[in-house]
Amino acid sequence: MKLWAETAQVPLAEMLTYANDLISKTQGRATYSMEFSHYDYVPNELAEKVIAAHKTAHGEQLVEEEA
Repeated sequence: MKLWAETAQVPLAEMLTYANDLISKTQGRATYSMEFSHYDYVPNELAEKVIAAHKTAHGEQLVEEEA
């Protein structure tokens, strides 16, 4: 039996399906844990994608704060 541990810093958005993928690929034998590390800037391309998904899901018009 092979055992190993992985440590990584991953954006939360990419972790949302991780548990299901891990369980599926390991036939339910693997486990994982996750803890908050830090806030960081979101690249513009990804930010636009997240905002568009939010607008689609909630039908809301987001209002940008004035600086």
